[in-house]
Amino acid sequence: MEKPTTLEQLRAEKERAETRLAQEQHKLRRLENRKKFLEQGERKKRTHRLCNLGGMVESLAPVFKDLSRTEMTELMEHIFALPEVEQALRKAAAAHEGNLHREEETDNGVVPLHRRPDETQ
Repeated sequence: MEKPTTLEQLRAEKERAETRLAQEQHKLRRLENRKKFLEQGERKKRTHRLCNLGGMVESLAPVFKDLSRTEMTELMEHIFALPEVEQALRKAAAAHEGNLHREEETDNGVVPLHRRPDETQ
Protein backbone atom coordinates (compact mmCIF):
# COMPACT_ATOMS: atom_id res chain seq x y z
CA MET A 1 0.00 0.00 0.00
CA GLU A 2 1.42 3.38 -0.94
CA LYS A 3 1.72 6.09 1.66
CA PRO A 4 -1.07 8.63 1.80
CA THR A 5 0.21 12.01 0.77
CA THR A 6 -2.71 14.35 1.18
CA LEU A 7 -4.54 15.39 4.29
CA GLU A 8 -7.79 13.98 2.83
CA GLN A 9 -6.18 10.57 2.29
CA LEU A 10 -4.87 10.58 5.85
CA ARG A 11 -8.34 11.42 7.18
CA ALA A 12 -9.91 8.63 5.11
CA GLU A 13 -7.33 6.14 6.39
CA LYS A 14 -7.93 7.30 9.98
CA GLU A 15 -11.70 6.86 9.50
CA ARG A 16 -11.20 3.31 8.17
CA ALA A 17 -8.91 2.46 11.10
CA GLU A 18 -11.42 3.85 13.62
CA THR A 19 -14.25 1.90 11.99
CA ARG A 20 -12.18 -1.28 12.07
CA LEU A 21 -11.29 -0.65 15.72
CA ALA A 22 -14.97 -0.16 16.66
CA GLN A 23 -15.87 -3.39 14.82
CA GLU A 24 -13.17 -5.36 16.60
CA GLN A 25 -14.17 -3.92 19.99
CA HIS A 26 -17.79 -4.89 19.31
CA LYS A 27 -16.69 -8.38 18.28
CA LEU A 28 -14.65 -8.70 21.48
CA ARG A 29 -17.65 -7.62 23.61
CA ARG A 30 -19.85 -10.21 21.86
CA LEU A 31 -17.28 -12.94 22.51
CA GLU A 32 -16.91 -11.94 26.17
CA ASN A 33 -20.70 -11.95 26.58
CA ARG A 34 -20.91 -15.39 24.95
CA LYS A 35 -18.19 -16.73 27.28
CA LYS A 36 -20.02 -15.33 30.31
CA PHE A 37 -23.30 -16.87 29.10
CA LEU A 38 -21.70 -20.30 28.63
CA GLU A 39 -19.97 -20.18 32.01
CA GLN A 40 -23.23 -19.24 33.73
CA GLY A 41 -24.94 -22.10 31.94
CA GLU A 42 -22.36 -24.57 33.23
CA ARG A 43 -22.77 -23.25 36.78
CA LYS A 44 -26.56 -23.52 36.51
CA LYS A 45 -26.26 -27.11 35.25
CA ARG A 46 -23.93 -27.98 38.13
CA THR A 47 -26.21 -26.35 40.69
CA HIS A 48 -29.21 -28.20 39.26
CA ARG A 49 -27.33 -31.52 39.34
CA LEU A 50 -26.17 -30.96 42.93
CA CYS A 51 -29.67 -29.99 44.09
CA ASN A 52 -31.12 -33.10 42.49
CA LEU A 53 -28.43 -35.24 44.08
CA GLY A 54 -29.03 -33.68 47.51
CA GLY A 55 -32.77 -34.20 47.15
CA MET A 56 -32.22 -37.83 46.24
CA VAL A 57 -29.97 -38.35 49.28
CA GLU A 58 -32.57 -36.74 51.54
CA SER A 59 -35.32 -38.92 50.09
CA LEU A 60 -33.25 -42.08 50.68
CA ALA A 61 -32.12 -41.03 54.18
CA PRO A 62 -34.48 -38.41 55.65
CA VAL A 63 -32.21 -38.10 58.72
CA PHE A 64 -29.90 -35.93 56.58
CA LYS A 65 -32.43 -33.07 56.82
CA ASP A 66 -31.80 -32.77 60.56
CA LEU A 67 -27.99 -33.07 60.53
CA SER A 68 -25.61 -30.13 60.60
CA ARG A 69 -23.17 -29.78 57.76
CA THR A 70 -20.35 -31.11 59.95
CA GLU A 71 -22.38 -34.11 61.09
CA MET A 72 -23.42 -34.85 57.53
CA THR A 73 -19.81 -34.63 56.31
CA GLU A 74 -18.61 -36.98 59.04
CA LEU A 75 -21.37 -39.47 58.22
CA MET A 76 -20.60 -39.34 54.49
CA GLU A 77 -16.87 -39.83 55.16
CA HIS A 78 -17.71 -42.85 57.30
CA ILE A 79 -20.07 -44.29 54.68
CA PHE A 80 -17.62 -43.81 51.79
CA ALA A 81 -14.81 -45.42 53.81
CA LEU A 82 -16.74 -48.70 54.13
CA PRO A 83 -15.17 -51.44 51.95
CA GLU A 84 -18.55 -52.40 50.49
CA VAL A 85 -19.21 -48.82 49.43
CA GLU A 86 -15.73 -48.41 47.96
CA GLN A 87 -16.26 -51.60 45.96
CA ALA A 88 -19.71 -50.45 44.80
CA LEU A 89 -18.26 -47.09 43.72
CA ARG A 90 -15.48 -48.75 41.73
CA LYS A 91 -18.04 -51.02 40.07
CA ALA A 92 -20.34 -48.10 39.25
CA ALA A 93 -17.43 -46.08 37.83
CA ALA A 94 -16.34 -49.02 35.65
CA ALA A 95 -19.89 -49.52 34.40
CA HIS A 96 -20.14 -45.81 33.62
CA GLU A 97 -16.88 -45.92 31.66
CA GLY A 98 -18.14 -48.95 29.74
CA ASN A 99 -21.37 -47.13 28.90
CA LEU A 100 -19.43 -44.10 27.67
CA HIS A 101 -17.27 -46.34 25.50
CA ARG A 102 -20.34 -48.02 24.00
CA GLU A 103 -21.96 -44.65 23.34
CA GLU A 104 -18.80 -43.47 21.54
CA GLU A 105 -18.80 -46.61 19.39
CA THR A 106 -22.45 -46.09 18.51
CA ASP A 107 -21.88 -42.39 17.79
CA ASN A 108 -18.99 -43.29 15.48
CA GLY A 109 -21.08 -45.84 13.62
CA VAL A 110 -19.19 -48.83 14.99
CA VAL A 111 -21.36 -51.74 16.06
CA PRO A 112 -19.68 -53.83 18.77
CA LEU A 113 -19.12 -57.45 17.76
CA HIS A 114 -20.66 -58.86 20.94
CA ARG A 115 -24.09 -57.42 20.06
CA ARG A 116 -26.49 -58.90 17.58
CA PRO A 117 -28.09 -56.42 15.16
CA ASP A 118 -31.60 -57.36 16.31
CA GLU A 119 -30.85 -56.64 20.00
CA THR A 120 -32.22 -53.46 21.48
CA GLN A 121 -30.59 -51.56 24.27
